Amino acid sequence: MKKVDLRVQKTNQALQTAFRTLASKTSYRNITVKELTETAHINRKTFYLHFDSIDDFSDTVVDEIADKLLELMLSKPLSQGLAEPGYIFDKVLDFFQESREFYTLMMTSDDYSFLARKVEIKVARGLSQALYAAFDISELDAFVCANFLIRNTMLLFRIYNENRMRLDRNEFRDRLIRLDSSGLSTFIDVKRNIRK
Repeated sequence: MKKVDLRVQKTNQALQTAFRTLASKTSYRNITVKELTETAHINRKTFYLHFDSIDDFSDTVVDEIADKLLELMLSKPLSQGLAEPGYIFDKVLDFFQESREFYTLMMTSDDYSFLARKVEIKVARGLSQALYAAFDISELDAFVCANFLIRNTMLLFRIYNENRMRLDRNEFRDRLIRLDSSGLSTFIDVKRNIRK
């Protein structure tokens, strides 16, 4: 495993915090490197050592979010995680609650929703590979299942965050689990389809 320099970690953390702050009050296209680096209290030259542009930086934000979501979703073997109703839901919801304002903005704002879409694509790709590796299903079925899970989950999170559903967390959790479980069961029997 590659070790990351502590200074690089601090710089990335400062930039991400600054990006979240700016995103709450500035449209994506109006965020400049100058404004981002001033808010993060780092030198612009330092920014350009690591990134080519705001778009390049935002791709790093997307990658980190997607990687963290996949890590949480795959923290146990999929055959166990999918067999335990709510396991993945709880991990994902807890993650989103850590920075609820930013993730809500990212998922619901027309200006930032393209970032959420990039996260969805990357998570679906990683989950598809994990499903194919874990279960005796085709690559196409793994792709369909992963996209079904991610798209439905993100859609319902958007609706829930916009308060269009008057549900408490447990009611929301129950509905999402039932939707995902019923859709997956047409492709995967988590107790019998395990790839050997």
